[in-house]
Amino acid sequence: MLEFCLDTGDLDMVRKASKIYPLNCYSMNPSIAVRCLKGTGKSFIQNALDIREVIGEDVPFFLEAMGDTAEEMVEDAQAMVKAVPGNTLVKIAACPEGFKAIRMLCELEIPTSCTAIYTFNQAMLAAMAGASYVAVYVSRLDKNGGNGIDVVRRIKQAFLGHDISCVVSAASLKTPLALQEAIEAGADNVTVDLDMLDALAVHPMTQKTLETFKSDWEGLFGKGIRIANMVD
Repeated sequence: MLEFCLDTGDLDMVRKASKIYPLNCYSMNPSIAVRCLKGTGKSFIQNALDIREVIGEDVPFFLEAMGDTAEEMVEDAQAMVKAVPGNTLVKIAACPEGFKAIRMLCELEIPTSCTAIYTFNQAMLAAMAGASYVAVYVSRLDKNGGNGIDVVRRIKQAFLGHDISCVVSAASLKTPLALQEAIEAGADNVTVDLDMLDALAVHPMTQKTLETFKSDWEGLFGKGIRIANMVD
């Protein structure tokens, strides 16, 4: 099943988007957290708890562990899943210490998403280490001369070919076209923000069609009249 993941630390954005759009999960990385919390005086954990209260305990919520060593990442991960109840998954960066941390967390039965993936081989290592998700940073890869969509496609094909049970996430998507291409390439999970969702939801031709429907309807039945007004 395709998942839409709202990538934000903005509580108001979570409230608004969750009421309108079909979102499956939520995530927040360190840079996003800093941008959203700077000047607020609110802690990372308190903000995560506030988001968890809005989305409920059953919805997957991805939070990134910090640390330079695997042991530090695991310590952060254990602290986060204890502090933020529910279906909380830990994001671990794709690096040697990160792969070690993923293996350790797998043994502790703490689910992980391996993030900041830029190559096919990083995704393979993450999956074999026990990651539940691998997140390819598509736009960042494109900006540095790579082809993020092609990396997503190759990873998905390899997972299918070798019966690897790991979700392929396309992250760092900047345009509706990039999101479409990621889904067509086989991404199981795509990260979005509210601006992206709004861009996906509207088209000028749709608005023009709605205006025509309304004009034709009111021309016959009267302004402001709806079907509900015709039913006793």
